[in-house]
Amino acid sequence: MSIVKKKTLSKVFLTAATVVAACALSANVSARAGVLPDIDPEIAATVWEEETQTCASVSLNGKDLVTYKGVVNGRTAEQRAEELAAKLKDVVTDTKLDPTKLLPAKDGDLASIKIDGNTVLKFDSLSSDNKNPLEQSFKMVNSLRSAMGALPIPASFLKLTDGSGKDLIATKGGKGTFSGHASWYGPHFHGKMTSDGSRFDQDGMTAAHKTLPFGTKLLVTNRSTGKSCVVEVNDRGPFVGDRVIDLSRGAAKQLNMMSSGVALVDCLVLGKN
Repeated sequence: MSIVKKKTLSKVFLTAATVVAACALSANVSARAGVLPDIDPEIAATVWEEETQTCASVSLNGKDLVTYKGVVNGRTAEQRAEELAAKLKDVVTDTKLDPTKLLPAKDGDLASIKIDGNTVLKFDSLSSDNKNPLEQSFKMVNSLRSAMGALPIPASFLKLTDGSGKDLIATKGGKGTFSGHASWYGPHFHGKMTSDGSRFDQDGMTAAHKTLPFGTKLLVTNRSTGKSCVVEVNDRGPFVGDRVIDLSRGAAKQLNMMSSGVALVDCLVLGKN
């Protein structure tokens, strides 16, 4: 494969003022997530020729996110790359955006990125390495989350959603994600009646939440271990301190939090049975 020429079409750096604001936001997010952010996100659109075909890619901090080739629907690879780079600039320079809420989704043949069920970015996902809109969105979302100081979404998310974003339901605050401390309960409550009328199985994959409807499915990730699991809300609680969710012993084992008792978790609301 011969590459005739390669040039950078555009690079987007944060201004000094924006970097200061973005660093403050990323520092707050990183303090919660326990990760170090890239404080100077760089978006670049690059074009080159492969034999007789024009190609263009969009990268974030030097990592290619999408590669376009030739002309599609009357738009050149260069045009598509420039357009996507401009959209990504708006995302990374938005100091009010919480990167922990970024979720992958799709809209027909287009990849999209959502926050609280609302689309913040939509783009043509046709590329040389991945033509699946949801998988392309997943790749971009995790790159953005990492660059902005948030933990990546586990790959299991792709198996639990159709990508439409419609299966996300609202919590009390109107959000499809929430984070905080989780605890677990087991032997003392095993076999007793839960709030939804079922019998509590300490080895099942269930959870107690104060307000989410019974039957709600949650993807829970332990920030310290990176372990994740899916639980179903069938009980009310916890009512101790600032804890946001109480997990069954079975779920606690999956998350590797048995010994600690309490863990900082991120929860994605997947839907309801």
